[in-house]
Formats: sequence, structure tokens, C-alpha cells
Amino acid sequence: MSAQTPAPVTAGRLPIADRAAVFHAVRRLVVEEKTAFIGVVALYVAAAGAGAALPVMLGEVIDGIGTGWTASRVDLICGVIVACVLLQLVLMRTGRKLGYRLGERAAARLRESFIDRVLRLPLGTVERAGTGDLATRTSGDVGAVAELLRKTGPEVAVSSIEAVVITAAAFVVSPLLGLLFLVGVPTLIFTARRYLRLASPVFLAERAAMSEIAETLTASAAGSQTVAAYRMQGERGGAGYARAGTHMERLRGIIRIQTWFFPSVDLTFLVPAVVVSVVGSMWYLEGWVSVGQVIAVAMLTLRLDGPVFRTTMALSEFQMGGAALSRVEGVHLMPDEERDAAPSGADVRLDDVTFGYGDGPDVLHGLSLHPRRGERLVVVGPSGAGKSTIARLLAGIDRPRAGSATLGGAPVADVPLEVLRRKVILVTQEHYIFTASLRANLNLAAPEAGDEALLAALATVDARWAADLPEGLDTMLGEEFHELNLAEAQQLALARVILADPDVVILDEATAGIDPGSAGNVEASLAAALDGRTVIAIAHQLQAAESADRIAVVQEGRIAEEGSHAELLEAGGVYASLWGAWKGVAA
Repeated sequence: MSAQTPAPVTAGRLPIADRAAVFHAVRRLVVEEKTAFIGVVALYVAAAGAGAALPVMLGEVIDGIGTGWTASRVDLICGVIVACVLLQLVLMRTGRKLGYRLGERAAARLRESFIDRVLRLPLGTVERAGTGDLATRTSGDVGAVAELLRKTGPEVAVSSIEAVVITAAAFVVSPLLGLLFLVGVPTLIFTARRYLRLASPVFLAERAAMSEIAETLTASAAGSQTVAAYRMQGERGGAGYARAGTHMERLRGIIRIQTWFFPSVDLTFLVPAVVVSVVGSMWYLEGWVSVGQVIAVAMLTLRLDGPVFRTTMALSEFQMGGAALSRVEGVHLMPDEERDAAPSGADVRLDDVTFGYGDGPDVLHGLSLHPRRGERLVVVGPSGAGKSTIARLLAGIDRPRAGSATLGGAPVADVPLEVLRRKVILVTQEHYIFTASLRANLNLAAPEAGDEALLAALATVDARWAADLPEGLDTMLGEEFHELNLAEAQQLALARVILADPDVVILDEATAGIDPGSAGNVEASLAAALDGRTVIAIAHQLQAAESADRIAVVQEGRIAEEGSHAELLEAGGVYASLWGAWKGVAA
């Protein structure tokens, strides 16, 4: 997939794979299970053959009775017909069972491949794409593809094989009547091609509308406090209704297409049945065909109803699955970041950095910041000054427009992630708790760490709640089990930092959710645990700055002043004003 040209990302969204890429993905899945796939197809073909043999043998019986077959011979053929019914049931059941397992394995590989690719996406790319788009692809789209592989796809395959076998059986009975059997094929091909051409963009638009809904709901839920504070409930509600209205319109478009498609498909097997019965009867009177042949082909025509109907019913889901697969494969089209720089040491620095988000204005203007090895540097400044942007640049999430952000002399955004994350860790206010045990959540940072080290890390960040868990480190965390509040989640994230033992730790308001009474204790404990390492703390609460080795004050995207707490207070500049205002509020 990497050799293909990625589709453009529209409005920050992740790309969508074209038909060639989707076909390549399906072929890859088939090739990986080639032996099992051939076996399942063989079972389906055999089952379809057993089913098609029923009307063929019935026609033979009718003709045989007319030519003087004995009762024992008729009974024998009828017994074979019964055996064919039972054989078809066994073969079909076995084929469906093996096909379902095949689909499950393929879906599992697809899911693993998708998650692996998502985890390797640059964080900046994920943020620009939007959490709603990625979340919809990760959950809804992957689920739809899994359903396609284990159920809808095999259903369409079975029906298609059965239709081909039935058609072949009609020509075996009588090539002349077989031609009449094909009367409905042009209509079927025309309507199916037109449906697929019209429906594909509509289903893709419907999946995209679902992403927009998820994006809006996620943003509203995540910012619920802000929404309430600014009384934006009506505005956010209106945005949600607008997204839902767009989705409803997409669904109406799907229904409009289906209202003409389904009746058209009905004609593909009703018309041939009438033609075979009427014309076949006339040909029988001419002596060109037998009664048994007419009856057999007419029954085969009616038997085509089953696979055509099942295919028709599954085609909508098939289209949805195909659209979902286009979105899932689209993630694989994202180009890999070229990260091959080798840092020499763990010194981080910003030199004359200019940076802005997307096409927006510059946020930082020629900013330089040189944290010293083993120093605790606190970055403060008013909201919007660019403090968190500094953290993102030092962590290698974003690249500067001009200037350089380096780690050990190498551009930090070019350092391979597995190397970078062992040297630099960014901790923000947002922390994800996996549905797993407390031990497993901690071992993410240090897989080899034992229980003693895990408990020591929790104690360092003052996570006293861990001692009260019913099963200790084995307690399952997550929404369905024991759910941590914001402060507890932040303490868990900080414990991971201690276990990871990086050279540089960047704390972007990492203790903001912890109550002020214990935040100071946590920061002091962290400082002791991270002694000897470079700590860069982005802070709004200036209590974190008082004990810092050095303070950098950011104002309007520039370093306004640097120095110790005492030095900056004595200077009477920006920091002194911020400190005075903060102490006044605190008082």
C-alpha cells in the first residue's frame, strides 16, 4: 500500500482509498488465507450444485414417466433427490461455518493492521484529522468491515456462486432454453452497475456524515464545562442537530436509490420465468424440447429468486462495508514520517523558532529556549502566549516553520519515535486509561517493572487511592470496572513517567486536575523522583514556579524574561506582574 499515491486530505480529514486500493486490500486478505478460501469456495460450489440438481432430476423424472420408466427407477431418482437436499444442507452449513471463521481471522488481521498504523500516525496528523473522524474509523468503520468479512461478504459470495451454478445447470438441461434463461441478465447487469455507481459516493458521504456527528458530540462532551460557562448549549445543540440533519439527508439519498433498484431486480427473475414457460411451451409443441426440460429450466429460473434476493438484500450492507473499507484503507495511505535522525545526548533546545498552526498566523516569533541538563525549568505566561506550543515542539509533535527544535543536536521531529519516547516524555492534562488492570496500565511505561517498583511509583505521586483498590494492582480499570477521576488519572500518568525514566520530562499542566492542597506535594515528590533529569514544566498556577531552578516567561510568542523566582520579582517585569495578580486572586 505504501507505493500508492495517497488521496488528498480534505479539510484536515484522513484520506479515503480508491477502488483499486480497496481491491488490493481484499486480494491481500484472500491471499493470506488462500487454502482456506479455496476450500470454502469448493464447499459452496458443491452445495450449489446439489441444490441445482433437484429441478434437473425432477425434469428427468417427468420425462422418464412419459417414456415408461418403472416405479423402482422413479423411486431411485426420488431417493437421490432427497439425498441431494440433505447433502446441500450439510455442505452449506459446513461452508458457512468455515467461511465465518475465515472472515473472523481476516477481520482480526485487518483490525490489528489498522490499529498498528493508527499508533504510528504522527500526533499532529491525528489532531488535524479530528478525533471524530479517527474514532469513527477505529470503531464504526472497522466494525462494518469486520461484518462485511465474516457475514455480508460470504453471503454475497454464496449467492453469486449459486446463481452461476443455476445458470450453468439451465444450459446443461437445454442450451436452447438456457438462452431464454438469460433474458433478465442485461437488466440485472444494467441496474446493478448503475446502483453501484450511484450508491458508492452516497454511502461514503453517509459514513463521513457519521464522522461529523461524532466530532461534534466529542467536542461538546469534552468541552462541556466551557459550553456551560459561556452558555453555548444552544449553539452546540444547533451544531449537533445540523450534523444529524445532514446525516438524515444522506440516508434519504440511500433510500431514494433503493426505491428503484429493488423493483428492477425483481424483474430479473420474474421475466425469465414467464418467458421460459410461454416460449418453452411453444417449442415443446414444435418438438424442440421436452416437457421435463421446460419444467426443469422454469424451476431453475424460479430458484434464481433466492440468491438474487439475498444478494439484493445484502448489497446495501455490502456497499456500507465497502465504503467503510475505503476509509479504513485510507489510513494506510498516509505517508510514513521519515524519522531517521540520531541524537547525541539528551539536550533539548529551541533556536530562533517561528511556528504557527496550519495556515494560521505565527504563534511563536523567533523564540529561543535552552533548558540546561538536569534543570527544572518552568515556563509561565498569560493564556495564548504559546507555552503549550513550546512543549509540543520540544516533544517532536510539530515542526517549526523556521529555526530549529533539537534533541542532542538532531531535529527532534526527525528522531524515530521509539528513540524519542525513551528520551523525552510529554505529560498533558489528558490521560487515557486502558480497560485493563492497574498493573497493566503502569507496565505500559516499563513492561519489565515488578510490583515493588509499580507501588513505589504510585507512592511517589501521592496516589493513596491505589492502596484502597479491592484487588490492588490486579484491579480492573475503565468505565465498566473501576473508573478513575481526573486527579487519579493524572497521578497514574505521572507514575508512568517515573517508571519510564526518561532523560527529559515535559509537564504541560500535568497536575492541573489535582486539588491545590496536594498538588504541591505531588510536584515536590516528582521533583525528587526526577532529580538529575531535565524537567520543563508548563504552568498556569505559579506555585510551581517558585521552587524552579529557572523561570522562562513567554509573552506574545517570545521569551520576555528569564531568571529565578527571586531575580524576576526583583526585576519587576512581566513575571512580577503575573505573580502579584496570582497572589491577589489566591488571597
